Amino acid sequence: MATLILKPTEACNAACAYCEVDRKGWRTTKIMPAAILERLFERINEFLEERPDERLEIVWHGGEPLLLGPDYFEKACAFQQEHCAATRGRIRHTIQTNLTLLTPAFIAAFRQLGMNSVGTSYDPVAGVRLLKKGESGAAYNRRFMEAVTLIEREGFRWGVICVVTKLSLERPLDIFHFMTNLAPDGGVMFNPVNVEKPEHDHLKISAEEFAAFLGAIFPAWWQHRARYPRVEPFRSLIGSLLSERQNYYCNDAGNCANTHFNLGPEGRWSHCGRSADWGLLDYGTIAERSISEVFSNAARDGLRRRNEVLSNGECRGCRWWRVCHGGCPLDGHMNTGSLMGQTGWCRARRDFIERTVLPVTGMTLQ
Repeated sequence: MATLILKPTEACNAACAYCEVDRKGWRTTKIMPAAILERLFERINEFLEERPDERLEIVWHGGEPLLLGPDYFEKACAFQQEHCAATRGRIRHTIQTNLTLLTPAFIAAFRQLGMNSVGTSYDPVAGVRLLKKGESGAAYNRRFMEAVTLIEREGFRWGVICVVTKLSLERPLDIFHFMTNLAPDGGVMFNPVNVEKPEHDHLKISAEEFAAFLGAIFPAWWQHRARYPRVEPFRSLIGSLLSERQNYYCNDAGNCANTHFNLGPEGRWSHCGRSADWGLLDYGTIAERSISEVFSNAARDGLRRRNEVLSNGECRGCRWWRVCHGGCPLDGHMNTGSLMGQTGWCRARRDFIERTVLPVTGMTLQ
């Protein structure tokens, strides 16, 4: 399945210390014009007609996409109905939102679009997430919890990301139990924080610290995995250790060159949300390039060679290659200055598997 990370706006109503859109400074509050949004659905229909066996997932992202208002999503629905009448059944929508602006009007618009799942993120540690305009973390929490009640009442599936910062390291089990009880029927994903600015050094963690955090919570998850099956990165890791069948997120699949692309508010194609935020892998504009042309862009050739380069180089002979495939190319760029480089998480992940996962699970993989 192809995955489009759609960023119709980079504006946000929150002030999260680790936000990667802020990497180059808070840039613009531009909203994707209706003409570009309509052109997108024309391009999607072209792509799906060219590839009758292909499906497409659209991940609405930002910034905060709910700043667009319910009418914007209703407009998207109208464009989809007009331009994708024969291909609509192969389009899936989901959204990544902080939920603080969610109302019943959005729920109705999402249903019109065919969306029935929501992704969000939350930080149980105080002081990491705030709303702008001087509103407190308590206001953020209140709006978030009200929205959770709404999406559960309306029958939407949802999952939540917890970003692990330095402030998380003191209470790993408390955070694990809080997050799994917050979304017992949905997925919970623990991701390491990425911060660049010196003023956020108090949040930065090393690969070894993140591995230690995972090591502290993995035994609790393993004991209760039947109750909380959708906890990441544990579910995917165990699945890839037990089977050769690939069931990874984009950062570990080693295949994003063939699956992911991004569109920003000004109609510029990029590879993914992170590459767009960092000003890397520009594939031209939606006026100039079709989706098929984006996938055949020469800039993707290096990414397609990455597995061969790493498996014959830095990762040669690694018994855990099938688990991570050298990690995310963007993390590789952060670590080495090159998209072809190995990420800085590899050794810590290997140690986590060998020192925690194998002893706790009793696996004896060679």
